[in-house]
Amino acid sequence: TYTSLDAVLLAGDNCNTGADEEYAILNRVVRENLREGTQFVPIMGNHEFRVGGREGYARNMDTPLEVHVTVKGFHIIGMSPCSGKGGVRQTLQQVQWMYRELKKAQADDPERPIFTMQHGHIWHTVYVSRSWFTHASVPLHMVYSQFPQVVNFSGHSHGPVNNPLSIWQNSYTLAGAGTMNYFEMEEDVTDETVPDDAENAAQYTIVEVDAQNRVRMLPFNILTEDFIKTPATTDDPDQQLIRQIDVPSDPSSFVYTSARRKTAGKPWFADNAAVTVDAAADSATVTFDRAEDNECVYAYKIEIFAAENAKEAVAAKNVYCAYYIEPTPAKQSCTLEGLLPGKAYTVCVTPMNVWMQAGEPIRAAFTTADSDKS
Repeated sequence: TYTSLDAVLLAGDNCNTGADEEYAILNRVVRENLREGTQFVPIMGNHEFRVGGREGYARNMDTPLEVHVTVKGFHIIGMSPCSGKGGVRQTLQQVQWMYRELKKAQADDPERPIFTMQHGHIWHTVYVSRSWFTHASVPLHMVYSQFPQVVNFSGHSHGPVNNPLSIWQNSYTLAGAGTMNYFEMEEDVTDETVPDDAENAAQYTIVEVDAQNRVRMLPFNILTEDFIKTPATTDDPDQQLIRQIDVPSDPSSFVYTSARRKTAGKPWFADNAAVTVDAAADSATVTFDRAEDNECVYAYKIEIFAAENAKEAVAAKNVYCAYYIEPTPAKQSCTLEGLLPGKAYTVCVTPMNVWMQAGEPIRAAFTTADSDKS
């Protein structure tokens, strides 16, 4: 537990519409809870453009739309969108401003991490950035790539911070800021990207920096009032999720790169894991024990095969694992339709990690109910 924070950063969507009364609530909450000596560093998101826009922000907030401050000698640079219409946008002039500010921060100390923010992700980097991103991704990426010490935070997507892909490193570091509202997933498992239990969301990240410039990110779950654990299935207090950047200015030291895919272990079911089926005449509700993984199980593929044909599924459904809930529920269920009455089937449940690598499945045989002849 922290008795004080040097700064609080908000990566946008701090209000739902940007109306004056929403800003009044935000300012009251900050005024009543921010301790003396803690610097408040917000930027806008796209939601604030629904009513207030940049003018509403400037009218209601004391901090500028583009902000560059130093906290304990560390530079924090934030850039609000120029527009929320059709997504999150920054102008070329804003990108150029970011470059100039980064040059100033780098000249101050080339080894020290520089923390930057914009609301939209850089496209195709952190989790959910393929779907939710800033339209200035290409020029911003070109700018950030010149400053390996950049540690960038972005929001917009509602992706869980305990997804291993919520941190990305290549020529610099990016991290998803998480969500205080609802979860939304990437469009890689199912078109239904908002799960049924998506409202169980209240996450943020504590960031620590020491005198040796080492950065530690500690994701926190407000609902459990505790730091997030890894793997997602554990409630062991000694298994805290900590992401560490030992030398932020040296990309050769980065560990959260795409190379993780090559070394990631596949998820697995425990030896006593089972799947059960509650079958109607034309559908089946499949319930299965959760799988395990060294970090988190991302999804399950559920397939139903006719007993006489084990190669071609007659019904199939992908579902997200509820890894974003702590601890992950011991069982999950889903219903598949389109079956024939009075027929023998086999169900197969396969776990997948965040790189969509499949573990060994578990199976069960069942028979659908006879059709109602009454």
